[in-house]
Amino acid sequence: MPTIIVSRSEPSPDSRLPAPPVSFHPSLDDHPAPSDDGLTLDSDASRILIVDDDPVILKLVSKMAARLGYQPTVAEDGVDALYHLTRTHCDLVLTDYDMPFINGYQLANQIKEKHFGTRVIVITGNCEPDVLDMLDSSAIVDGLLLKPFNLTTLKEKIELVVHPHFKRWPP
Repeated sequence: MPTIIVSRSEPSPDSRLPAPPVSFHPSLDDHPAPSDDGLTLDSDASRILIVDDDPVILKLVSKMAARLGYQPTVAEDGVDALYHLTRTHCDLVLTDYDMPFINGYQLANQIKEKHFGTRVIVITGNCEPDVLDMLDSSAIVDGLLLKPFNLTTLKEKIELVVHPHFKRWPP
């Protein structure tokens, strides 16, 4: 006798799957408007994860990334980011340095150990020389972006990290 498989549109009451964290929301600006100003990257809609414990910065950087042609996803801290990366591949992670639980450097270290090929840019407003030297000279961090920054600066930093062998002309 053939096996009959019944599918349900709703999960059974005894299946207890955890709900995904509410912090992972793609930007409403997933598809940027055409640009004549040269700011939109030819990113073929690469996925980018933005990590910051400040919701205002998170929203702003997410909109900037969408404007550059990326599909941004956000995480409110390093723990959320690591959870998200176990579920979805991201080509690039933009993370704040000063965060609770896991700072941006520790997050970058864990990403490099577990997610081969994912690039990490650390964003910081911390201007202490020892912190800047550590982040700038680290083999774990692919790029360092100082706050405040604008759309053009973000675009240039992403280009340098994603396409490190690309030479601009004129220099």
